Amino acid sequence: MIEIIAAVVTTIDIVIVHTLLQLRRGRFMIALWTTFLNMLLPLIGFYMGEWTVHFFEGWGPLLSGVLIGLVGLHMLLDDGEQPSVMDKISPFFLALLVSIDAFTVSVTFGMMQLNKWLFIFVSGFFSFVFSIIALLSTGRIKLINGTFIRRVAGIVFIIIGVMSFIF
Repeated sequence: MIEIIAAVVTTIDIVIVHTLLQLRRGRFMIALWTTFLNMLLPLIGFYMGEWTVHFFEGWGPLLSGVLIGLVGLHMLLDDGEQPSVMDKISPFFLALLVSIDAFTVSVTFGMMQLNKWLFIFVSGFFSFVFSIIALLSTGRIKLINGTFIRRVAGIVFIIIGVMSFIF
């Protein structure tokens, strides 16, 4: 269950970032590219996490909790108010940037020995759905408040990080 929650939380930023894009064409390709990267990077991350657990033996739960907690803290402290930078970045590079958080979370999940394929497929599904929604409704959805969503996601990651210490 934690894999599904984390997959949704890590893909929410796609809605925020893709809503800022003013693309007239190539939307479907950006959605596919984002989906592909949101499945590939977590797969690599899971293998790195599993490798890290074997390398650091008893430190796995501690490292995974600290890493995912730091990702959550970063999301809480990041202001994300840099629209001028967004205009200058290639949409394909932007797809890579919104996929990086799925990589870091999957490293942690690899350390925790969670269900790799469930997280990857759910992350891919939601990244495609969120990409399509955001790219087709650019400028129409006023309810999307990037700061609020980012803070909620940060709090969820901090809670997951604390839970890794408890369980």
